[in-house]
This record gives sequence, structure tokens and C-alpha cells, in this order.
Amino acid sequence: MVKSFIGMGSNLGDGNTTLADAWAALGGIDGITLLAISSPYKTAPVDMDSQHWFTNAVGCLKVSLSPLELLQALLGVENAFGRTRNIKKFGYQDRSLDLDLLYYGDLKMDDPELILPHPRITEGLFVLVPFSELDPDYIDIVSGETISALEQQLRDRIGNKNRKDQEIIRDKWDDTESFLVS
Repeated sequence: MVKSFIGMGSNLGDGNTTLADAWAALGGIDGITLLAISSPYKTAPVDMDSQHWFTNAVGCLKVSLSPLELLQALLGVENAFGRTRNIKKFGYQDRSLDLDLLYYGDLKMDDPELILPHPRITEGLFVLVPFSELDPDYIDIVSGETISALEQQLRDRIGNKNRKDQEIIRDKWDDTESFLVS
């Protein structure tokens, strides 16, 4: 079993419900054990033009699947939740569900289908803030820094105007979704 982290996001429909339902769906897949999920966060779109804010969270899993099998499971759940990709449209797009494999243990991988760790972890508060809530002392295997240190470095870049501002607001799961929080 390998400890893995995933980023979760949705900016179409009820994001909290979508992420909660997707989390439950992941738990129903053989080879995946749910460990913990962060609070949901409402975030302004980053590096894309959209009027729809995102709901984001980070989840921690134990998996017996290979990295590519886990990726296929994540893509299958996205598809089940109506995720469509317009390959003719350039850049980021609105989405019903986005599941990104952030870390798969301490594996480094550069495959046409999957790069690990996720190459853009350090670019968005929408990943670093919920990740830091979940496991602030987790060590990024590329930089050797903790997730909380990477979050602070991004906040510093934003504060120094070296990166666009990123609005983020902590939310909470509905009372009926209390099973999500470890």
C-alpha cells in the first residue's frame, strides 16, 4: 500500500457535493482506501478566464494500484461525474470535476501519461492551502521543503507581486458529510 495525495476541484454545479460524492466514489474502488480529506476551499480561478469559482480540497489515500492504474481510476471518476475535455480549446477549462494525482509515495516519474510529483503543485494556493491543512509537514521530494513552507513561499511571491493574487476562502462540509473529515 502506497500513501498518495490527490487534488480535487470543481467549478460547475455544487462543488461541495461533487467533491464529497467523488470522494465516496473513490472509496468504492478496489485498491483504494480513503484516509483523510481537507476542508473544502472556495477559490477564484487561477490562470484561466472563468466567472465560476472553484471548490477545492486535497485527499490522502492508501493505494495498492500502480500509479497509472490510480490515474485511470481518477479519470474514470471524473468521467462518471461528467468531466469533458475539449482538446480543441487551449488552456484550462471549466470542469465538473478535476482529480489530480499530486504524490504517489516518494515516486518520481516522467511518463507521457503521468508526471510525478505533479509538476504544478507549487503554483496554486488551491492545492497548497488544503494540503497544508491536511499534512503541513509532508516533504516535497523535489524541493525537500515541507508543504507548509511551499505555501508560505507562494504567499511571499504573491505578496511581492511576483505572482497574481489568489483568492481562497476556507469552507466546511455539510453536517451530512461529516464522515469525510478524519
